[in-house]
Amino acid sequence: MTARRRDPFLFPAGVTLGSANVVLHASARQHRVDDFAGPLSIKTVVRGTVTWICAGRPLTVGPGSFLVLDQGERYSMDIDEPEPVETACVFFRNGFVESAALDATTPLTASLDDPGRAAPGLPYLSRVHSDTERAIVRRVQRFAEECSRQLAPSAHEEEFALLASDLLEFYAEFRELAARVPAARPGTRGELLRRLSRAREFLHANTGQPVSLEDAARAACLSPFHFHRAFRAVHGVTPHRYLTSLRLQSARADLLAGVPVTEACFRAGFSDLSSFGRLFRSEFGCAPSRAHPNFARSA
Repeated sequence: MTARRRDPFLFPAGVTLGSANVVLHASARQHRVDDFAGPLSIKTVVRGTVTWICAGRPLTVGPGSFLVLDQGERYSMDIDEPEPVETACVFFRNGFVESAALDATTPLTASLDDPGRAAPGLPYLSRVHSDTERAIVRRVQRFAEECSRQLAPSAHEEEFALLASDLLEFYAEFRELAARVPAARPGTRGELLRRLSRAREFLHANTGQPVSLEDAARAACLSPFHFHRAFRAVHGVTPHRYLTSLRLQSARADLLAGVPVTEACFRAGFSDLSSFGRLFRSEFGCAPSRAHPNFARSA
């Protein structure tokens, strides 16, 4: 992906998405994808933020989150920014992650007796996920840095297997969270989780804007009381704390990229420098100024 290029992807000879495990690491000021349906993929953003549009929903990814899109799920994106936006994405071979899930959930004897058994579905996986520990984000981005070409199949299938394993472990934790949805009937639980996911997507898309509890509840089509209660039950934190964590991750990424502290504070949606500094120290164990590369050079 290069500046002003409009092609959806750059392919090395003989490689097609879906038939091989592929890593894409690119930086551009302008890039557009229209209604593309690819294999199961993980999308992360190294610098800036990117919004993918899927089924009319804006799915915004920043430094503390990643997006999973399922095989065949159509999406669009349109980057047009004054500063380069850098992404690191992994596209899995069709059936690769599902096969890993099958092996992880059945004993070895089952594999010996029935090697062609059907892989399980992975509901709830396709969505924006918060990754405050940056476990998935770090692995994808570290892997992307190791690739010498813009788009290249890796010679190390083991790395893709490890990434699939990490993704499935993350997914298992998310399924446990989904089980906390305060609803007795499976249908009601699924609908409530869908609405909470819409609210999470709204929070991810508005980290730099003022957001009230009523705004987030409206995105979920729930009353503020029921939204707050259900969100906390599922995610273990309040919507406000969740949004604050996203904003702090965004500010930290800006600081590491050399953005001045005051600008990083306001760009991330904070309105007060002193409270921003206090929250930043609580989250990362240091003052915002110590996260800036200028501090490292002068220390």
